[in-house]
Amino acid sequence: MYKKMPLRPLILALAGSGMILLSPAAFADGVTAATDSSAHSSVNVGQVNAAANSVSYLGSQEAQSLTQKSNFHSGQSIKVLGKHQMAAAGPVGGSAQALSYAPGVSVASYGYTGATKNTISINGIKQGWVSPSGGQVDDGSIAVTFDGVPMVDPSTGLWESPQVPQTGILQGIGITYGPGNPLNRWYNNIGGQIDFVPLQPTAKPGASIKMSYGSYNTKNIVFNIRTGSVDGWSTILAGGAGSGDSYRQSPDGFANPSYDYAWFLKTRKTFSNGDFSLGAYLAKGSGYRPVPIPLNPIAGVTMDGTPNSPLYSQASSGFYSSLPYGVWNKEDSNSTWLVYSKLNVALDRMVGAHNMVWYRYGQRLHVHYNNYGLGNPGNLYEFNNPYDSVYGDKLWLSVKLPYNDVDLGGFFLKSRYNSRNVFYNSNAPYYGSLQVPNAHYRSDYWDQTDLAAFVQDRISPMDNLHITPGVRFINYQTNYYPAASTDFAAAYALYPNNNQGVLPAANNSFTKVEPSVDFNWQPLKWLAVFASYAQAYKEPNVGGGGGLYQSTPAIYNLEKSADYNAGIKVHFNEGPYLRNFLLTASFYHLHYTNQYIPISDANGNYLGDGNGDSIYQGVNIAFADDPLYNLHVFANLNFEKATFAHYVNAGVSYNGLPVSNVPDSTFNIGAAYNYFVSGIMLQPRLWYQYVGAQSLFSNLTGAPTNQQMPAYGTLNLGLDSTVPTHGAPLLKDVKLGVDILNLTDKHYNAFEYITSGGLLGGGAGQVLALPGAPLTVYGSITANF
Repeated sequence: MYKKMPLRPLILALAGSGMILLSPAAFADGVTAATDSSAHSSVNVGQVNAAANSVSYLGSQEAQSLTQKSNFHSGQSIKVLGKHQMAAAGPVGGSAQALSYAPGVSVASYGYTGATKNTISINGIKQGWVSPSGGQVDDGSIAVTFDGVPMVDPSTGLWESPQVPQTGILQGIGITYGPGNPLNRWYNNIGGQIDFVPLQPTAKPGASIKMSYGSYNTKNIVFNIRTGSVDGWSTILAGGAGSGDSYRQSPDGFANPSYDYAWFLKTRKTFSNGDFSLGAYLAKGSGYRPVPIPLNPIAGVTMDGTPNSPLYSQASSGFYSSLPYGVWNKEDSNSTWLVYSKLNVALDRMVGAHNMVWYRYGQRLHVHYNNYGLGNPGNLYEFNNPYDSVYGDKLWLSVKLPYNDVDLGGFFLKSRYNSRNVFYNSNAPYYGSLQVPNAHYRSDYWDQTDLAAFVQDRISPMDNLHITPGVRFINYQTNYYPAASTDFAAAYALYPNNNQGVLPAANNSFTKVEPSVDFNWQPLKWLAVFASYAQAYKEPNVGGGGGLYQSTPAIYNLEKSADYNAGIKVHFNEGPYLRNFLLTASFYHLHYTNQYIPISDANGNYLGDGNGDSIYQGVNIAFADDPLYNLHVFANLNFEKATFAHYVNAGVSYNGLPVSNVPDSTFNIGAAYNYFVSGIMLQPRLWYQYVGAQSLFSNLTGAPTNQQMPAYGTLNLGLDSTVPTHGAPLLKDVKLGVDILNLTDKHYNAFEYITSGGLLGGGAGQVLALPGAPLTVYGSITANF
């Protein structure tokens, strides 16, 4: 009953996708009739073939959504991160570091590569977690897709950035602020959606490989190989792998190392009225997570937890110091693999049919050793290996009418999540083990079925006015099965009170209606006024050391967001100093209600439930342009106020306090300039990133506070040189690059919270921190074929 999901659903799903090839229904991957939600058109076979034969990577609907034209015509608030802004993350920076260059996005991490975990905040709403404590009251409320395939665990609501560790395999990243239109929405779009768009198959063959080396023994290699079009088939294989040490090293020389890899394969067949594609993706990021460090010395909090050891704090042991290996060490791995197929068929000049089928498996492995001053406690070891497996299908029709573009369809998915975790000590007098834990343990299962049906109509009464009302009907079903008594039968017989899943089996089913509308009016060819409103629901997060179903009865309402966005977009294609120019300025207001806030400490103890009702409002401004043929500039700005209209924990009200870990402002600006010297193209790059002050969460009270973490900013510099290789067979050019991040070596903390004293055995009410990366230098060499 509690075995991992078999491969049979995957085989059936892929077979079903193949059957769709023989049926009137179809699936969207290419640019065909009624596929582009921003500018639908009737079926044009020449247009279909032209898209498939493009020498660029713009071969899919997801890739087309990255264009400035698509953004300009949309009624949604959207930001696209292209090659220049992804490059600002550095050659070893992962997906989260790249996302930090979008307006309204902030990132907190304990590392600097794609291997380590991050908390990502979009307009104050969060995804992922960087610390097991510290006020992540709304993590899991941002949807994430890879090539259009959902990556978030439907039960926990979580996605971790090491699942996309290599930005070198990406063409770009799209960010939708707010729930978005029903066609593109999944099951947790409370605050928005992140779309990772990988490189796509191309018409012409080619290849590229890039190798990087830098500070802290950081190494990375990323490549792609493209077959070009062969009898209508085109395939791309891309991948990368990296490793490095942390900038936080312990006095015994342990370097807290990390590593990551990602592999992507996609093949597309283009035919006269559509296309079919198959894709596969595998990724993992793993790294040791240094323990947060006190800002100031705390009596009894020493480097090894013993009285005679030096005090552990940024002020006493060093800003980047870390506890020794063998006293406190934690390795955290996140992995995922997925397979999917897409099919798009233009049935006639009016109707396009689309289908996507996918299977995804994700796992976290968290191995923790904690002997910090406790003399071999009962929970000396932790081995946490939860997993989730999901399969699903999305089918919809796009209908082109004289003044309407209608999309209607739906999706279903089935998932299984297992919360398996054990704490134990194999030493006397405990004699626990991984199989028979003597301390806390759990192994519970959630089977979830998500159903959604939608219709949206892009009404165009005039060429320059587009109104898109939509509605989505959802049904979310959850079945819970406690299984520790069978999965850990011996431990349950010896230590029944240590089981964290104390409640019996339960189930829930919710049906809701999600209305939405957006409009885009272009009074001038280069000016668009846009606005949107949408409601969205999601299941509260489950899992961890307690919470819903395991220790809290499954009586709750779905969490809900109501989001408004309104603003202007200015777009010029070819003008004097306004080449590829796009400016977006918008105001947003999001009301997040029915928030379920479970609170645990760093030792896996469940402390209780909070509930909240929060409001996020602010302004986002994004700008990008090529004012000269050889100059690219960008800037992104955000101002925000986020407060709890309602927050109650343990009967105490904290209404009106700021939402924790939400900067009051973010800003970045950068430029890249190309010029030639003796036939070699040089490109100096300069960019600056600023993150404003943010309020801290208190684990002591289990609530937000007015206490703030200071603002910080970093200056960064890069220089690339492209050397042509005339006469070399196949090799087109070689590119040499140097990146210097945090040029001034500024000391700053990326994350802080107020401790209850449980993590380090003292210092209740003091601030613990995760320092951001110091000055780092990388060198790279790229060969293009």
